[in-house]
Amino acid sequence: MVKMEGSSAVDSSTESNSEKHEGAVSGHAARYAKVYQFFGFGRAYNFPLYFVVLTIVSAGVIFAGGMLGFSLSRLSDLDFDHHFKNGFALVPGYWYYFHHGPRRMGMILHLATVLPAGILMVLQFTPVIRKKFITFHRINGYTVLLLLLISNGAACVVLPHKQGGGARTATQAAEAFLVIITTLGMAMAWWNIRRKQIDQHRAWMLRTMFYMGTIVTSRVINFISAPILARIDNYYGVWSCDELDFLYKNLALPFPEAEYPRCLLPDGTLDSGFRVAVKATQLLTMPEQFGTSHIQPFGANLWICIAVHIIGVEIYLGMTPRESERLRRVSYEKQLEAGFANPGSAGLTSDRWGDAERWTPPK
Repeated sequence: MVKMEGSSAVDSSTESNSEKHEGAVSGHAARYAKVYQFFGFGRAYNFPLYFVVLTIVSAGVIFAGGMLGFSLSRLSDLDFDHHFKNGFALVPGYWYYFHHGPRRMGMILHLATVLPAGILMVLQFTPVIRKKFITFHRINGYTVLLLLLISNGAACVVLPHKQGGGARTATQAAEAFLVIITTLGMAMAWWNIRRKQIDQHRAWMLRTMFYMGTIVTSRVINFISAPILARIDNYYGVWSCDELDFLYKNLALPFPEAEYPRCLLPDGTLDSGFRVAVKATQLLTMPEQFGTSHIQPFGANLWICIAVHIIGVEIYLGMTPRESERLRRVSYEKQLEAGFANPGSAGLTSDRWGDAERWTPPK
């Protein structure tokens, strides 16, 4: 329920008549009611769904790890040359592409914008903040949109790197698709709130935030799938000899000549442009093989997680039609007051732009 404007009207019509309990509650139900009402929710089922939104779909089962927790835990990655370089944020091999040049700056800018956005977006989904701190809600909403747009632009700078060989193309396509759908989602949300179409603004902001959470889910799935891939024992990546040399020098280890003899020219110098097949294993003594076990499945995992998140948010929206209808009525009142044509449908609605039945306000 992310709105950057017009929250007072929404709050005045809160989850009122339709959301009152039929009869008194007591015991555990009463205690639970106090908890979800403290956060500003009027319906008992919306409170657990709130945590579904804030956490990330994992393998189509249930949400694992919250957006807030993930963003807070990764703030240390802003120590780029130490924590990010040596932490789990980078598997062996990636630092070759991010230690200098435009990709370095792109990744730093991406981290510096997407991590604060991940923290601030949680506040947008908390009804009590929207109701009691309306101005903050609006400013915070625009701040989140701006940070995410910058983050997407920075991601496009990082995206073209080629770590992993042919498997990288699947990842590049998935990352580009995420940039496209999140940017379009933010544009749709912004335009609808400008047109005071609050129900559609909520829907598109929810979609966008669910899409953004894909990258967190894919990390979880990747750490599960990497050892499985290595256990299958028949997957390989493609590394340049220069990448291998950089990795081993960075770890202060000797180059594994016996494993990759074709990387050496007859005079013993490195053939930096030559590429070799690197097996996917979980051997920590062979960091390039360990890195390959994480790099190879990432593209497929990312596509699966994108599909799960797209389906998940549509299920959530389908489960909350009463909230959408309530906000549609609020939109009608605000659009009528503002003098918009087609009040109730002044934004991007299916009855105006599609073949849905024309929406009419309740009498």
